[in-house]
Amino acid sequence: MSILTRERHGAALVLRLNRPDAMNALSTALVREIGAGIAEAGCAAGVRAIVIAGAGERAFSAGTDLKERASLDASGKATQSRSLMEVALAIRESPLPVIAAVHGWCLGGGLELALACDLRIAAEDATFGFPEMTLGAYPGSGGPVLLSRLVGLARAKDILFHPRRMSANEALTLGVVEQVVPRAGLHEAAMARVDALSSTAPLAIAALKRSLNETITMPFAEALEHDQRLRRPLDTTRDYAEGMLAQREQRKPDFRGE
Repeated sequence: MSILTRERHGAALVLRLNRPDAMNALSTALVREIGAGIAEAGCAAGVRAIVIAGAGERAFSAGTDLKERASLDASGKATQSRSLMEVALAIRESPLPVIAAVHGWCLGGGLELALACDLRIAAEDATFGFPEMTLGAYPGSGGPVLLSRLVGLARAKDILFHPRRMSANEALTLGVVEQVVPRAGLHEAAMARVDALSSTAPLAIAALKRSLNETITMPFAEALEHDQRLRRPLDTTRDYAEGMLAQREQRKPDFRGE
């Protein structure tokens, strides 16, 4: 049985963590499979977005595989943590939007994985938290960096300094997730996001994702110039010409990523 399944649903590639008996704990092998799946999706014809989800009823992911971690020395623990950081970088560098569809427990490394995604949709039963804060450490795969850039410094400190479990609705209020839906509608909500993305040009989404990620920490004037370097080449693409023509002809554009 594969520890990560790959499921094609229209324009979406769903990467499903498939260790339900271990609440989809993130072993080094599973994390590396996620990284490989993200890379493969970026090269697959017709894929417009990646959805990361968890198998089983109990968890998106309860976090890093602590049984594996207990067998590792300090160097091995660092390697285990770094493998999840590399997935965060792979998500950032992918030209495709990556959506986390979260249900049940989303803790520790599982929350870091969700935070690394571009968008997060939560089922009403989702519960978020960083148990590392009660174990003598703090999230070790980039969680503080990811969280502070997402929700701001003050809210990130509040979440991290006062370890607690957050409900889906609290996570929505704090800006940790963008949407909360009934558990039964989680997959459909993720597919609706993918359908909406499919109405836009792939090259435009890829460039926009880069602009948003790369300009956020730049000085304002530098950010504007960098954004222009990413935006202006779109004017000469086949998709831009097609979009303008489709608007004049009042029809749906046929975007091909060209």
